[in-house]
Amino acid sequence: MRSDDSSSRQWLYSGLLLIGSLLPTVVTAQEAADNPVSPLDKRVRIEHETRYQPFVLTPHKPNYLLPLTYNSKPNQAPFDPQQDGTIEEPEVKFQISIKMPVTDEIFGDRVTLYAAYTNQSYWQAYNNDNSHPFREANHEPELFLTMQNNWQVFGFTNKINTLGLSHQSNGQSGSKSRSWNRLYAQFIFERGNFYVSLKPWYRLQRSQQLDDNPDIEHYMGNGEIRLAYANDRHTLSLMLRNNLEADNRGAVELNWSFPMSRRAKWFIQYFDGYGESLIDYNARVKRIGIGIALTDWL
Repeated sequence: MRSDDSSSRQWLYSGLLLIGSLLPTVVTAQEAADNPVSPLDKRVRIEHETRYQPFVLTPHKPNYLLPLTYNSKPNQAPFDPQQDGTIEEPEVKFQISIKMPVTDEIFGDRVTLYAAYTNQSYWQAYNNDNSHPFREANHEPELFLTMQNNWQVFGFTNKINTLGLSHQSNGQSGSKSRSWNRLYAQFIFERGNFYVSLKPWYRLQRSQQLDDNPDIEHYMGNGEIRLAYANDRHTLSLMLRNNLEADNRGAVELNWSFPMSRRAKWFIQYFDGYGESLIDYNARVKRIGIGIALTDWL
């Protein structure tokens, strides 16, 4: 009987150990349900896990294709009707934006130096009379430091701060050439599913002989604000920009993405204002487009 009692106690003890080993998993799952990870934290975690994998391209800004956009008033001024033809209202717009880490050994693991490249293109794909030209392509290489943070400010958490250098150009020459260089900072705040991004910049001046667009700050201002809301299905973002001058110039951009498949999202974009592209920096654009996004802000 004693041998049987000892054997029973051993089986009971082993069973308790087995149940105990499972308890942390159960608790962790419950904690995850009670404290869901925010979309911003998910993006930071995924980027951290994959940033040094050789076959992974990390998104920077949204990557999207809008096969159909409509601009109610195309800017014909920079183009010669005899050589370039007439710019039509329907157009294809797409953006490709990627980044890669250069090093995270400058100030520790919470600070990373990135290099990035963004291409935003406008294609007159439906312009049969003018041989379907690419009307404009903007190139923007960047170099920036990203610093993770956890400060509490007015009920928001300051999650990420960035300090960077940006060059933007349309790669053209002569009268169509547009370019500028900027130093910028970006401060991202989170509260629940709501996000605020403050991005001031300072233009690096060039000589008057080399400056293709000396008045670009008058239309682009000195920074932008982006508000965003994201949940498991929908992402809404609103960009606001203004020159804060008596002769008021600014822009508003509204993006909405929602699931289409496991890999892509439907993407709707509306833009009204100045500076959508470099060739149109001083012309007001009203454009609406629909297409797909592979990645959004969140």
